[in-house]
Parts: sequence; structure tokens; C-alpha cells
Amino acid sequence: MKIIFFSDTHLDSSNKEKTDLVREFIEKKCHDADIVVVLGDLFEFFYGYRDYIYPWYIGVIDCLKAITEKGRKVFFLEGNHEFNIEKSLKSYAGIECSRELILNIEGKKVYIAHGNELVRNYFLMLLKTGFIYRIMELFGPIMTWRIAMFSSIIISDRKKTYREQVKQRFRAIGERKLLEGYDTVILAHTHMPDRVEFIKGASKKLYLNTGDLFKYRSYIEYNSIEGFNVKEYPV
Repeated sequence: MKIIFFSDTHLDSSNKEKTDLVREFIEKKCHDADIVVVLGDLFEFFYGYRDYIYPWYIGVIDCLKAITEKGRKVFFLEGNHEFNIEKSLKSYAGIECSRELILNIEGKKVYIAHGNELVRNYFLMLLKTGFIYRIMELFGPIMTWRIAMFSSIIISDRKKTYREQVKQRFRAIGERKLLEGYDTVILAHTHMPDRVEFIKGASKKLYLNTGDLFKYRSYIEYNSIEGFNVKEYPV
């Protein structure tokens, strides 16, 4: 079995280098995977309009669609930059969307999420409400995009540098989730790749973070022989 996990590229309408990297990565690394899991913030902003997908995202989404058309699973776990995505990605590309995912991977119980919702953020909680979604529907995709891009200049976290305290905070969050009975916890959001083993009683448990496919070229691969590992996609 082969499973690929990646996240946090923050694609937008202007950075072709990022888009080309993600398309290449999907075509070369994910084409033969049994399961592909996108752990959110693939896009700088994405609201799931029923009959509209931003054209600058279509190429990447079509690469994921090619995988589902082979009968393989693609999961997309909504990040803090994506909103109400299921009704567009599921209908257009056959992608299964949720905010968290629990998989049984060859006998291991695995918890997977972007991770932002494990950190209390009342502003983000407000943004992900039906009231805000109705406003986005009312404004339509172009006006909503413009507002989102203006807002990202002020509130986006994607350009902040490496922060050890954030890394340690997510390790602690991962460890707490492991205590809930999971064998492995995989998160994203920090943009910092990570892999930590915890000894819990007689068993060894694992926390991983996908990091940032663009900045660090990092992703996670699972295979039946080596298990879970953080890897670097070569330049």
C-alpha cells in the first residue's frame, strides 16, 4: 500500500511556479498511490461554489481528478483558507472532503486533520459559519476573491518564519490526540515538517506534520514496508 499526504502550498492566481510544482508533484508522486490525502491550505482561498471553480485552480484539481477516475481515493481536509469545499470538489472531481479523517491503515488507527481547529481561534470559527457562507454566496466568486486577497495581506500566517514554539505546540497537540487511542496522528498548518515517536506503555506511537510542499518540498509517504516517513520532493 502507498499513501501520500501533503499540504500548505497556498496556491493563488499569480504564482505559476507554485502551481507547476504541485501539478508535477501530483503527476509524479501521487499517480500510483492507493490513497492521496491533501491536508488543507492547498489554496490561498477557496470557497466551494456549486457551479464555479476558480480557473487558476482547475489544472491542479484536474490532476487530482485523474486519480479518482482511476478508482483511487483522494481526500481533502479543509484548512483555514478553504471554506465549504465539498459541494464543488466532490461533484467536479470525486474528491472526498471533510475537516478531519480517521483511517485504519493496515491495522493502525490514524487521525488526520489540517490542525487549525485543534487550536482555539474564535475569528476562524466565525468565518466557518453558515452566516458567512451566505455572504460569500451573495457576493459571488469574483468579489469574494478580491475581499479574501485583501484580507490575506493582513491576517495570513503563510509568510511567517520558522517558529520553534509553534512546532512544540503541535507536537503537544499530537501527543494528546495519541492518548485518545490513535496509533498515528498526522497534522499540517505549521508549515514545518516533523516526525516524533512517543512511547506509550508497551507501544510506540507516531506524530507527523506534512510541513510545506513548496517551501520545504516536504510531504509524508506511507508504504507497507517502511511505514510513515517525512520526505523531500527533489527540486
